[in-house]
This record gives sequence, structure tokens and C-alpha cells, in this order.
Amino acid sequence: MKCPHCSLEAHRMDLHAHLVDEHEDAVTIGQEGESLFFEMTCPACDEHMKQPLRKRASMLRGYEREIRMVAFDLLLYHVQDQHG
Repeated sequence: MKCPHCSLEAHRMDLHAHLVDEHEDAVTIGQEGESLFFEMTCPACDEHMKQPLRKRASMLRGYEREIRMVAFDLLLYHVQDQHG
């Protein structure tokens, strides 16, 4: 599988780790009022993805890596389903 952000080709699990480690800025974690969310855009088709989070703002710092892991997992499913 090829990284949607660069030229790296790797197995899905290795690619997932690469995305989390090398492309963390592709996932935005934000807050609207009391609600937290993450969002990102597929670099292949510009489809925007935004998901609410169940974490409280006070807990965010300890979970940023895990949130990015989930976000990139969704991106990889999207890439597999929509872009072969």
C-alpha cells in the first residue's frame, strides 16, 4: 500500500505507523464549545472527514496519539475503498 501523503510503500500496519509518526500534522484535533473532534482531508480526493470525540478537553493531551491512530486508520480504509 502507498502512503497517501508521500512516496512510501509498505504493508498496511507499517504504513499506519508511518502515518502516525511522520504525518501527524495531517490530522487536526479541535474543540467547538465543550465538544472535541478530529478532522482531516484525503490528499487523493480532497474528501473532508470530521469525527466527534468522546474525550473531554481536559483529557486531550494524553490521547492525541491515539486519536491520530484512529484517524489514520479511517483514512487507510477510505483509501482502500475509494482509491484501490
